Amino acid sequence: MFSLSSSMVSITSPSTIESSIIPISINQKGEILCKTRFSKNEMGAYSPMEIQYGFCIITKDTINEFITKTLLPTPESSYFKQKDYWDIIFKSKTNQQQLDEINKIILKNKYSFSLTDLNIFKINKVLSISKFEKNKNTSLKNNKQKGLKGAKSKEYFSDKKIRVLYDFGNIVILENDNNIDQNELELGANFDYHNSSNITTDNNGNNISLGFDISQVTGILIINNINPK
Repeated sequence: MFSLSSSMVSITSPSTIESSIIPISINQKGEILCKTRFSKNEMGAYSPMEIQYGFCIITKDTINEFITKTLLPTPESSYFKQKDYWDIIFKSKTNQQQLDEINKIILKNKYSFSLTDLNIFKINKVLSISKFEKNKNTSLKNNKQKGLKGAKSKEYFSDKKIRVLYDFGNIVILENDNNIDQNELELGANFDYHNSSNITTDNNGNNISLGFDISQVTGILIINNINPK
């Protein structure tokens, strides 16, 4: 039997996790440069939450993250104006000059990325899990998606559907979203992000996080038995 902790009583609205990855370039090694945005609302509060913006590089083995801007929730008077500003930058297209600055300032010239048309890799299509697994010769149960902050996918939502955003061959970018107020389906999987305000205790006295009510996570699936496009 599990017993819910008293911290759950204070939750007045859905807790949320938002972990977003947008690819902007791929180099000759098959490494993918992306923009990132991460925020979480553990208690479902209506007040502003910290947001981290940055970049990551997806390789055949891992996700290397670079946080470049942390938007703090105070002072609240300027928070939403700054949030709108940085969200526009996050969603906007990246030009060659910006890539040069990223290569030099953020990546310290350890990587080389140039302007790339990623539309040839863009899919944005909902598939059944069974069809995707057959097409990619993989098991989503055994081959876990990776998210920012070292997170991994857990169980898949009951609709058993996934949205493929980009397909780079052996690296696939998936949308995981269970917010049925915005979507008709619960897409993808839940992730093991820790929520310190949503804790249960098992029979051995161990604290276990029950995660977030609403999970909107970009997942990275690395399939090592497929050659890159």
